[in-house]
Amino acid sequence: MLLLLPTTQPARPRRGPDLSVEQGGQGSATSWVLAALSAGSALGGLAYGALTWRSGARVRLALLGSGFGVSLAAAGFAPGIGALAAVSALAGVFVAPALTTAYLMVDDAAPVHARTRANAWVNTAFNAGVSGGAAAGGLMVSGLPLELCFALAGAPVLAAAVVAGLRVRVDAGGTRLDPSRSPAPPRRPGHGPG
Repeated sequence: MLLLLPTTQPARPRRGPDLSVEQGGQGSATSWVLAALSAGSALGGLAYGALTWRSGARVRLALLGSGFGVSLAAAGFAPGIGALAAVSALAGVFVAPALTTAYLMVDDAAPVHARTRANAWVNTAFNAGVSGGAAAGGLMVSGLPLELCFALAGAPVLAAAVVAGLRVRVDAGGTRLDPSRSPAPPRRPGHGPG
């Protein structure tokens, strides 16, 4: 999403919000949109941490990813800067909870001696995704309609959410096949939260 916000006048007319610098100070709109995304993420993280969840982490991750992907795709249809900031804040609501859930899943799945390394891979995957997405977004925004750019940015998130959701199944007997709902291995004192 970061590089889908153009900061120079596009070569051809575009629908959607105009964030170009040449539009009388509208270039600062990019920072407000990113601030809205960050504020939404902070609020989402606080709300997520305050709730007690009955669903498994895999289910939550699929739902959070779906919410982020849909709201990101919808951002391209925002009619102006204010609406784009609002949709970006909504998209942000899903970011911190999704990252938190990913860390919790990895922490529960990894052996005690490998938890730090396993959680470092969550960081690595997130940073690689942001970097690759920023590069792809930069290429897309120069030649595609803004609506399509946002839709394409949301597509990988939605695809990952669908894959995660497909792994949550119920067998004929009604037993949930969600490994993230199994009890976590016992923790040794001084080795992680809890």
